[in-house]
Amino acid sequence: MQLLTDFLHQETEIEKQQKKTGSFVPDFSEMKTQAPHLTNDLFFHNRDIYISKHNRYAPYPLHSHQFLELNYIYSGHCQQIINGQTYTLYQGDILLMDVGSKHQIECLEEEDIVINLLFKDNNISLQSLEEMQGNNSLLYHLLLSRHSHLEISQNFIILRSEEIPKVPQLLHRMIEEYFFQKDFSQEILKHSLSILLYELARSLPTAQKKLLQTRQDPFLQVLELIDRDYRAITLAKAADQLKFNKNYLSNLVKEKSGQTFTELVHQKRLMSAKLLIQSTDFSIETICQTVGFSNKTYFYKQFALMYGMKPSEMRRKS
Repeated sequence: MQLLTDFLHQETEIEKQQKKTGSFVPDFSEMKTQAPHLTNDLFFHNRDIYISKHNRYAPYPLHSHQFLELNYIYSGHCQQIINGQTYTLYQGDILLMDVGSKHQIECLEEEDIVINLLFKDNNISLQSLEEMQGNNSLLYHLLLSRHSHLEISQNFIILRSEEIPKVPQLLHRMIEEYFFQKDFSQEILKHSLSILLYELARSLPTAQKKLLQTRQDPFLQVLELIDRDYRAITLAKAADQLKFNKNYLSNLVKEKSGQTFTELVHQKRLMSAKLLIQSTDFSIETICQTVGFSNKTYFYKQFALMYGMKPSEMRRKS
């Protein structure tokens, strides 16, 4: 760890120039143009990811990418202007920026170490991370629906250190493997990347929940409640917990989702059943009861309607 810290604090040639002049020195010829758009060709040569350190001592001008970019605050802090708005990030925080988002970075001081991690795969995006989460969450599933009335998506997201407790250790290992190449470093990086993506997807609900809470949307409260208590929740219990009239809540859910409250609950139960079928050895009957279905015949029928196959078929394919 100390070896990596010492390495990252070493001044690059560009940093030495910027420290002397206080002016930005382009690290790519493309950066000489106004608001440049950085392409994959600049970074990826027979590798899945590109990792670098942001040069300190001068502001980094406005630019955009054609790939997902991750900024990790290794130490110190960092102020960035993203799509025209200023944000401050601190040690352990992560900024994820999707294709097309524009940002500039204010001057970094000596202790401000910011790591860039760029993903070569164009299929890796904020939407793909959200879809990973959407396989398990009714809230996310409906948010990602094309006909959803909810429009909360943006082309960047900030994950605070307390939301991603396991990610820094993983990133430190990846940074070490990248800069201090050893046997199997590329293989370790490749597999670590998959774990990183799942950790980030796991963290998205916490970050997005903060954004959603500013909306004070009753329908979102219903979805969160179903996600949490789907095994035993009923319309009457939900109305009581959320302090809404039962008929109002029923009509609200139907208006916003096109489904009844009970249909949403069953959808969430089926999503949970699918996860258990694919990831455990529990019997189908046990899974049926675990997720809240009391009628096994009804469970089988609804599962086949939602996923186009019987639970036993899905297990064989898993």
